[in-house]
Amino acid sequence: MALTRITRAILGDENSVLTVSAMLKGEYGQTDVFSGVPCIINKNGVQRVLKLSLSQDETRRLGESCKVLKDSYEELSREDMAESPL
Repeated sequence: MALTRITRAILGDENSVLTVSAMLKGEYGQTDVFSGVPCIINKNGVQRVLKLSLSQDETRRLGESCKVLKDSYEELSREDMAESPL
C-alpha cells in the first residue's frame, strides 16, 4: 500500500508530504546517508526533505541510527570488493 501511495504521488505530481528513505545532504546534521524522513514527493521523486524540530535526544538518536546505516553500507562495500575478481 505504501508503494502504491508513493507511486500515485509521483505520477500525479501531487507535492504530497510522505515519509520515505531519502539521501540526506546536511538535513538533521547528516550527510551521504539514506534515512526515512518526511519529504515532499512529486513527479521528480523527492522534491525536498522537510526539516522537523527535533529535541537534542532525538537528534542524537537519529545520528546514531545514521551511523549504523553508514557502517553497514561500508561493510557491505568492503565485502563486495573482497569478492570481486581482479
